[in-house]
Amino acid sequence: MTPLTRPPTTSVGMLIRRAPHDVFEALVDPEITTRFWYTKSSGRMVQGAELMWEWEMYGAKGKVQVGKVEPDRLIQFTWEGYDPSHPTTVVFNFSAHENDTTYLRITETGFSGDEDTQVARALESTAGFTFLLSSLKAALEHDIILRVVLDAHPRES
Repeated sequence: MTPLTRPPTTSVGMLIRRAPHDVFEALVDPEITTRFWYTKSSGRMVQGAELMWEWEMYGAKGKVQVGKVEPDRLIQFTWEGYDPSHPTTVVFNFSAHENDTTYLRITETGFSGDEDTQVARALESTAGFTFLLSSLKAALEHDIILRVVLDAHPRES
């Protein structure tokens, strides 16, 4: 295997047929976000907030430190999802498009561990944020709650 020349960065994006404000609110307001991503949050995503997010179906939770927030344009946060001693940085970029639609790009950087671990974490991130984008799109465009986050790792029988 060729050594990594730099740590991996993940990037996924999708057009969502709703205005940037609607997409932004769906991600900063836990009353909305808990319908399709995490199951509990200690608060709204505002600049400087220290939050706890939970995925009760997996018995998982993690600390989130909200950094920069630009309404309807950008959310940046760090979280300890992979390694609490080395949080990664996630950025949601909201770009207004024609017909009152939004292109949401999600990137994550700062994966720690050896090369194989970094790659595995980057792949997990890509899959997870793809599930988030799909769920967000279904919720906002069709008022359908996809269970892809819940069903990604079903409990073994």
